[in-house]
Amino acid sequence: MELVQEYASQALHIYNTADPYLRPIRRFIFQTQRQIYPILLPYLNTAANLAHKSPAIITVGILLLFLLIAMQVLNFIRRVMVWWFKVMMRIVFWTVVVLLISAIWQRGVERTVGDLVGWGQELSDVWWREYRRWEGYQNQGSSQGRNPGPMIGRTNARASWR
Repeated sequence: MELVQEYASQALHIYNTADPYLRPIRRFIFQTQRQIYPILLPYLNTAANLAHKSPAIITVGILLLFLLIAMQVLNFIRRVMVWWFKVMMRIVFWTVVVLLISAIWQRGVERTVGDLVGWGQELSDVWWREYRRWEGYQNQGSSQGRNPGPMIGRTNARASWR
């Protein structure tokens, strides 16, 4: 209870200290309210009468409010997912950098570059073998007399079944 009393006395002290600075702002707000209230009152009465006569408008308003809240939640989830994806991509990037530096440190520059060139050559050989194999399937289909029609020139081996 003492804690509440201490906070209350501090809040009162802050309010009394800031009151001379806040008084003009409060006066402006009250004057604006006094000027706008007579203008807005007929519109607010009309809206209240319309809502009383047709409760469906309130239902639509509540539905739109729920839709707005759902969109805000989904937007928040999207932003969180994008943030985590960025974090994970940074972690993966720096992990690859550290692994590459570690490999170079352990094996030396010459052996590491030689291994990378060898792996690249092997990958290139596998890609060309698969390319030639699928190109052969396509050529085999066109040499058997099938007319692929408008699919001529496509590299997809199964273009003729369409």
